[in-house]
Amino acid sequence: MRGVDHLTGEFPFTIVPHSGIVVITLENTALNAPSADERIHSGLTELDEMCNGGMFRDSINLVSGATGTGKTLLVSEFTRGGASRGERSLIFSFEESRSQLFRNAAGWGMDFEDLEAKGFIRVEAAYPEIRSLEDHLVQIKRVVEEYQPHRIAIDSLSALERIAPERSYREFLIGLTAYIKHCQVAALLTSSARNLLGATSVTDAHISTLTDMIMLLRYVEIGGAVRRGFMVLKLRGSTHDKQIHEFVIDSNGMRIGAPFRDVTGILAGSPQRVAVLEEEYDDMRYMFNGD
Repeated sequence: MRGVDHLTGEFPFTIVPHSGIVVITLENTALNAPSADERIHSGLTELDEMCNGGMFRDSINLVSGATGTGKTLLVSEFTRGGASRGERSLIFSFEESRSQLFRNAAGWGMDFEDLEAKGFIRVEAAYPEIRSLEDHLVQIKRVVEEYQPHRIAIDSLSALERIAPERSYREFLIGLTAYIKHCQVAALLTSSARNLLGATSVTDAHISTLTDMIMLLRYVEIGGAVRRGFMVLKLRGSTHDKQIHEFVIDSNGMRIGAPFRDVTGILAGSPQRVAVLEEEYDDMRYMFNGD
């Protein structure tokens, strides 16, 4: 284009009713969004303590875990935590229907129907296959602009990953996370680990590089029994608890307990019991946490 600066390269586009051709560019994804120092309630007091005060207001938070570890429950806790502070939460569900989410929430002691009636929750549920990734991104932006939420949850990225090649998925993630940053809202994204037990990676399609916080939910097999472990792997701009905590799921939701004190090899997928003296444990806790 002579005499005028313009974007170069190839960009996907889609055709939207009442809007015509919509080109998905990265023009508004420059790394110039302001960063907030405000902390927000994650929905779990124990998680706030592990994060040294809670999540940042404008953070992109990823939770990775195998099926059944509690990813959708953490989304529900995140949503309930926002409602308890008078904040609106928008959930994009690509694996469960609205009624199923509400039924599950009721089993954890959460009344999502009441929160929805009060305007604190909105759920958008759809199979990923009904649209392209470009259409999904346009739809997400439209609903966000209409509802103006304080929090956004997407459950799950793995469902969206299966409908597009890696390059398209990568471009979708960049566009999505940049838009969320621009809106200055907190986001919780879920991703399914490929293995039920054992070591897994959270770096597929470079998701980890686009997030501010990574939480791992893991099954831990000890003595023939399966237990669950919770860890904050990464938290930009803040110190955090680096221990693997045991957590349980009951009728009140998720409860994060004490760290595994006598087990090693959890992240490697081969947990083993070890003998740890009380004095050694206190020394290690001081070394890593400073308290």
